[in-house]
Amino acid sequence: MLTLKRLLTACMLGSALSGTAALAGDNDINSISLTSQKEFADFSDSVTNVFAHKTLLPGEPLGVLGFDIGIGLISSESRFKLNTQAPDSSHRVNILTVNAQKGLPGGFDIGVQYNQLMDSDASSISGELRYAILEGGVLYPSLSVGGQYTKASGMDALDYQSFGVDLGISKGFANFTPYANIGMVAASVDPILNTNLKEENPTLLSVSAGLNINLFAFDVLVGYNQIGENNNFILKAGYRF
Repeated sequence: MLTLKRLLTACMLGSALSGTAALAGDNDINSISLTSQKEFADFSDSVTNVFAHKTLLPGEPLGVLGFDIGIGLISSESRFKLNTQAPDSSHRVNILTVNAQKGLPGGFDIGVQYNQLMDSDASSISGELRYAILEGGVLYPSLSVGGQYTKASGMDALDYQSFGVDLGISKGFANFTPYANIGMVAASVDPILNTNLKEENPTLLSVSAGLNINLFAFDVLVGYNQIGENNNFILKAGYRF
């Protein structure tokens, strides 16, 4: 347990020091300064990458007694600064994430994911249901399909929600479980305080890959997600049983 606490502390310190330096509130979205629909459409793609559900675990079914819980950090790419909507090709948003997944009978898993943007009041919560088409074995991988719903809150100027579907493959090798997923995310990004702009509904390709490492006392996951043209880097620590 002490090792896990040290790892998470190191992750948080590293996240605070990485990327573009941010002041408090740099990732709030309490007003929209964009004036053209094209600019808002591009901004909506970045918003979707930041708030949409992220893949934080392999697709292998957990089983009736199984569970996966963890806390982690996500570094999300955004082509815009969130608070001013100024274009910035190097801007990244650091996100603290907590997830819990529970195995159910019949090859189903159900889970929840909570993401809190750092330097912001904004957050999102996602629910996911997965089904194992193939549960996997010694000689073959598991194959699963999943559906997700995400709702964001804490923004005065935007209303955000999204749906996602994906197909995932994973295979355990001793203490290592690599995984990969491909799917789509369909989002609704509504500029509720700006009557000159219309709601955008981006539909974006989502791909992910990662590696879960079982260290006996706890698990560590390193992962990569890309939603549209924007990427996410993930580090998570927790327990998977």
